Amino acid sequence: MSDKQTPQTEAPEQAPTPPRRPRRWRAFFGALALMFALLLALLGWISASPAGFAWALQGASRLSGGVFSVGAVDGALWQGFALRDIRVRSAGDDVDIESLKLDWHPLELWRGRLDIDRLALGHMRVLSRAKPEEKPAPLQAPQSLALPLKVRVGELSLASLTLEPAHVSLYRLQAGYDYDGARHRLKLKRLDTPWGGVDAGLDLAAASPFALSGQLAARGELEQVAVKARLDLSGDLLKPAFSGQMDGKGVSVELSGALRPFDTNPFNRLARLDVRVGNINPQSLLPSWPKGRLSFAVFAEPDAGQRVKGGLTLINTEPGALSAHKLPLSLLVGEFRADEKALELYNSHVEAAGGRVDLSGEFKPGAIKLAADLSKVALRQLHEAAPDETIGGRITVEGAPAEPRVAAQLKGGQLRADALLELAGGKQPALLLKKLELGTGGGAISVNGKLGLSGRQLFELNGALSHADPSRLQPKLPKGDLNATLKMAGQLAEPMEIGAKLQFAPSKLSGAPLSGSANVLLDPRRLKQLLLDIRLADNRLQANGSYGVAGDKLKLAINAPNLSLLGPGFAGTIQGQGELAGVPKAPLLNAKLQADRLKLPGGVALQSLQFAGNIKADQASPFQLSLDVAALQAGTLRAEQLHARASGTRARHGLQLDGRFREGDLNYNLQLAASGGLTAAGGWQGSVQKLDLAGKPGLSLQAPAALFVGGDGQVKLGAARLALLGGNLNLADFTRQANGALSSHGSARGIKLAELGPLLKLPVEQNLQFDADWGLAPSGQGQLAVWRSGGDVQLPQGKGRPVPLGLKTARVDLDLDGRRLAFKLNLDSRFAQAQGQGSLPWNGGHIDGRTPVSGTLRASLPALSTLAELSGPGLELGGQLQASLDLSGPLAAPQALGQIRGDQLKFADRRTGIALADGNLLARVDGRKLTLQQLRFVSGKGEVTASGTLDLSDDLPDARVKVALQRFSVFDRPGRRLVVSGQSELAFVGGKLSLSGRIRADQGRIGLPKLGAPDLGGDVVVVGRPPAEPSAFATMPLTVALDLDLGDRFRFTGQGLDVELSGMVHVSANPGEAPAAKGQVKVVKGRYKAYGQDLDITFGAITFNGPLDNPLLNVQAKRRLSPVGAGVEVSGSVAMPKVRLISDEPMAEKDRLAWLVLGRPASGDRDNNDLAASAGMMLAGSINDRIGLFDDLGVSSRKEKTLANGTVSPAEQVVTVGRQLTRELYLGYEYGISSADQAVKLAYQLSKGWSVILRAGTAMSAESRYTLRFD
Repeated sequence: MSDKQTPQTEAPEQAPTPPRRPRRWRAFFGALALMFALLLALLGWISASPAGFAWALQGASRLSGGVFSVGAVDGALWQGFALRDIRVRSAGDDVDIESLKLDWHPLELWRGRLDIDRLALGHMRVLSRAKPEEKPAPLQAPQSLALPLKVRVGELSLASLTLEPAHVSLYRLQAGYDYDGARHRLKLKRLDTPWGGVDAGLDLAAASPFALSGQLAARGELEQVAVKARLDLSGDLLKPAFSGQMDGKGVSVELSGALRPFDTNPFNRLARLDVRVGNINPQSLLPSWPKGRLSFAVFAEPDAGQRVKGGLTLINTEPGALSAHKLPLSLLVGEFRADEKALELYNSHVEAAGGRVDLSGEFKPGAIKLAADLSKVALRQLHEAAPDETIGGRITVEGAPAEPRVAAQLKGGQLRADALLELAGGKQPALLLKKLELGTGGGAISVNGKLGLSGRQLFELNGALSHADPSRLQPKLPKGDLNATLKMAGQLAEPMEIGAKLQFAPSKLSGAPLSGSANVLLDPRRLKQLLLDIRLADNRLQANGSYGVAGDKLKLAINAPNLSLLGPGFAGTIQGQGELAGVPKAPLLNAKLQADRLKLPGGVALQSLQFAGNIKADQASPFQLSLDVAALQAGTLRAEQLHARASGTRARHGLQLDGRFREGDLNYNLQLAASGGLTAAGGWQGSVQKLDLAGKPGLSLQAPAALFVGGDGQVKLGAARLALLGGNLNLADFTRQANGALSSHGSARGIKLAELGPLLKLPVEQNLQFDADWGLAPSGQGQLAVWRSGGDVQLPQGKGRPVPLGLKTARVDLDLDGRRLAFKLNLDSRFAQAQGQGSLPWNGGHIDGRTPVSGTLRASLPALSTLAELSGPGLELGGQLQASLDLSGPLAAPQALGQIRGDQLKFADRRTGIALADGNLLARVDGRKLTLQQLRFVSGKGEVTASGTLDLSDDLPDARVKVALQRFSVFDRPGRRLVVSGQSELAFVGGKLSLSGRIRADQGRIGLPKLGAPDLGGDVVVVGRPPAEPSAFATMPLTVALDLDLGDRFRFTGQGLDVELSGMVHVSANPGEAPAAKGQVKVVKGRYKAYGQDLDITFGAITFNGPLDNPLLNVQAKRRLSPVGAGVEVSGSVAMPKVRLISDEPMAEKDRLAWLVLGRPASGDRDNNDLAASAGMMLAGSINDRIGLFDDLGVSSRKEKTLANGTVSPAEQVVTVGRQLTRELYLGYEYGISSADQAVKLAYQLSKGWSVILRAGTAMSAESRYTLRFD
């Protein structure tokens, strides 16, 4: 049977437990993501927030360990930022950057482009330290110059760059850079250097062979002569070529060449070099170099690829002695060859100091061999203090470069020299003077010795004089016969010690016997031994003892009744003795000294000097010093009397000083009184009771002031009140520390600038007063404020009274933070206002003319009308001027960059009628160059515009201005009006003024005054009246080329003329010559007043073909409606005119005159009388012509008439006064001289022969006159 099996239900399998490892990975990745998110947040915070960016820079500064630091941060990395006080310290260089500002577009990085709008750096200072010399590795040609990103830097600027210790400063760099993936383009827009300005451009391909092109342009000054230079680059980076030139007034430089900078053979890296320089002064390049006038040529080129060969020729046209800081050589010619083994010099010689030096030799890595053969070289031409000798001989340099041997054998007329100098190498290098023998006629000087160059630097020197005559070496020295021996020994390394022994054998100086000896042993802290006894005739100098430490004692004595034996420049007597003991900080002294009629070299002289001193060791012992000097002369200083006293004890004594002296033309009296005592540390502490300097300028101490002077150079002055320059100076404290650091606080009130008159000459009158406050800490931080508290400036106004400036505010503020000095300026006056600010590096107080400065200046003249006061009456000005300038460059010559604007400008001169209005000005200032971009004035219905440049970089200004006139009203006043159009150019180049262009008169009316005062001739001299100064234009070298077109509407009135003119004249002038003209002016129509008559001009022409003031004349004028055409004709020139009477018909001169004056022919004696009467009235007529009241003024004859009523009117003389109202209508007044009849006459000319005449007065009449001539 089978067992029934119960099916077993299988228990379900238990789900597997999830492994823990995936959970750990999820936690890890979660933490990693969180860290990444935090990192992104941190980077975002750092780059996008100002706080984060500042925190990052501070952290970088801390992590750098002092290598990098930033003073202040403004802005964020992602938005643009500004940094201040950036410092980088490394083993080789220290870099300080005043400020850095970056404006850029960071989102452009996603497009593969670094886009910077502006990167501006402030003042930068780089201090380079000496680095161990390393052999430079050979240059390797790059494979590519491509960058990973495209780059654009729109504006890169640097306020200044100062390189130390080279003391080189560069200013105001402005540049731009662009890289488009294929080419690098660098544009240097501006760079100012101590020698001038530079701009440059460079284009360089990124792929081999790196094609390049570039140019550099420079402008500047050498010896105050303007020069311009240019350098061009071409080819490619692997084989670049260059050429350039520099030109100036008498200076020229040309160079050209080619390079192979990456050639493996160093002698092939220079493919070619050719330099030619003309007329240059080396001192203009570097002030420490000597002066000369050099022209030289240098060439060099490879020689078969194994070496370089070349030559040099140099000419100096201004040789001179080294003592005059000049180059003594006049010619240098030489050739050279160089390879890896040697540099050979051959075919070379120098002409210098009136002689010749032939040079030859070679330089090898292991040996030097150089020889110089001298012939007829004048020592006095080498140095003015040298003997007047001509020498010749040979100088050689031989041996290894580390151990050279120099030998010289030279000989002249009285002098000879034989020298041997060696440099010993090895572990103990030394300089060995084996022999130096100088022969002076029958005498000789011999010296030998050695100097160790390592360790203790021991030295020995042995010398001997044998019958030596100092005057042989220098004429200013006394004649003598010196015999002596000298021995010196010691060490130069610390602790330094020097010992010397001098022993005279029987000798003579200035003809007097000389004997004695000297023995000295000293170190920097103590004179260990001094034993001296030297006699020169009756003059004797003695010393015995030591000084420097406690217990030392030094006795001194001098008795010199005849100092003139010491040589030219010495005179007088000195007597004295003394004893010096103690230590320098607390000396003991007992001495007396007296000098009379003393003269010393250098222009120092005095009439008498007396000194007595007694200082003992005990603090309570007497302390006495006295000094009296009379008639002291030292340069421009002359002290008539000088007295100094000190008395009391060491611990407490008084000091007095008074004297009268003269500095230049200024006299002063000085009185000083102080009291105090010596401190244990060797200083002096006390107070100044009196300080009075009487003179201009002078000062006076108003109250005692505490004073401390330390033995280490420290000075402290307590609170002090001084009367100074008409005001008061209140000094709170003043301290000068031993290291030179200064600190001071104080104020000044009521300082009058006029008190400096003897020392400060100003071109204007002023009575300004200033106040000031200051505070300066030893750390180099402080403030100074100076401002005007009263007074004004009087501006000169020609010959009139000065005009007050109306100064309201004048203030200067200085702020020093230890690193830079910031300044502010504020000026406000009745005429103008100005505000400025800027800064310059402090550099520890080392500020000079090369220190870079940067700043801004804003100035304005809000009302030019106020300036009319300075120009006198009749002138009217108006409008406003504003200037906005940025300043940068060296402190001694800062450069300006900015704009000048003018609005609503107005200029009017009532005397000439010139009126300019609605003017606008726009000018740009760039350094010493002013560009007139626009100047526009409106006058009448027209305008005038001007543009041009003014360059002041040269010795003489360079100006070019173009002027455009469009219906411009030059002047507009009664009787005088001129409207012109045209183009002209005014230039001032090289000190020469030129004017060119074409001007056309659109409309003109020029009227001369009717009546004027007579002028004196040029040959008349008025006694007592100074001669008139010539006009500036009269002496100015003026060149003129101007076309003048009178147009067709030009009218001229005056001197009897009333005409309309037309024509063109070309005016020209050259410097030193009278102006000349060429062309013709014609009279279109007009009248001419002559002989009391109105004449019509029928033809008129003025022809110019030579001097402007003497044209040729051709003018005809006839009496109006004259039946015979009577008139005048003028011909010839202005200087020699020819005038004759004319008529249409032939007739006698008498009849022509009658027709001209009387209007009818001369028929008898009566008419002769009429002509005489009319001639008698010509004076009155000429006056009337000038006054212009009447057209007719004269005397005429009236014939006997029978009137209509039967009355007979007798003949008589009639005075006539009349005026021509129109061409046909005449109004006049007649007065009979005999009958006293009066009448008003009205005449109308109907035709040439027919007229109607009406009279009203004593008798009424009317007549119609028809004239028919039969003659």
